[in-house]
Amino acid sequence: MGYLLEMLEKIQLMRNPFFDSLFIGLTVLGEEYFAIAVICLVLWCVNKKAGYRIGLAYITSWILNFSLKELFHIPRPFELDKSIIPLRPETATGSSFPSGHTQSIASLSSVVMSCFRKKWIYTVGAILILSMAWSRLYLGVHTLMDVAGGALVGIVWIFVANKLFDYVERTGRKAAFLIVGVPMLLGMVFIQTNDYYKIAGTFTGLMLGYILDSLYIKYEVRGFSWQRLLNFLIGMSVLLLIKFLIKKILGDSLPADYIRYFLIGIWITVFTPFLFNKMWRKRSEHSSQVNASVNTHG
Repeated sequence: MGYLLEMLEKIQLMRNPFFDSLFIGLTVLGEEYFAIAVICLVLWCVNKKAGYRIGLAYITSWILNFSLKELFHIPRPFELDKSIIPLRPETATGSSFPSGHTQSIASLSSVVMSCFRKKWIYTVGAILILSMAWSRLYLGVHTLMDVAGGALVGIVWIFVANKLFDYVERTGRKAAFLIVGVPMLLGMVFIQTNDYYKIAGTFTGLMLGYILDSLYIKYEVRGFSWQRLLNFLIGMSVLLLIKFLIKKILGDSLPADYIRYFLIGIWITVFTPFLFNKMWRKRSEHSSQVNASVNTHG
């Protein structure tokens, strides 16, 4: 462990205001806002199944991360070596191994790569993973072991999650997700942190939405580019309103965090798709009627 801490001490000597701002900004990509925006963009505006695949794989990766942190319970580097001064320490919650931010961007990038298989996506994904790992070292909140472990776990987990999602899609046996769901709910007894309850609430909302969509909503991405952009802007605006308004009403507590993020998951997968189906179906039917009328008179 000594050489890992020495490495951070040397990296700390490279700090300057420009790099401080750069890597503090970069580390935000490993947090919830960026991932939620990607999931919503894909699910609402690009491809529904890919959106669900990305959302469920990403959320379950976070559940695994919290579980591993509790299992290994390795202290943060700045707790082991007081000469290491962390930047943005409020993002360094829980134990150190594996790095949550690095695992987050590794799992998100990997599952997006697996969905779309474009060269530029592979390139951007690899750059994001390496940049996130370096930013966590630069900020002094993780060691090389933490970020390497986070990247490896994130990438490997996506392989497992994709297999599970493919099985569910092929067989229709959505109960297979209980393999993840039951341990996650049990984990709420042992891992009593705000972040874990947020993830658990989001996962529950996404799972319920996935089931309801397949049975009743049957959302399909449709419309011109401007319509899809409008979908995204409407959906994200209300999502942020839910996030902050429910917090004002319920306050800060573990159950409140679970409820708030459950509602966000339901908004993403149930109410928004239902709304968009109604919006564009009516417009499409109206356009068809107008065209039919024109053709008749012609």
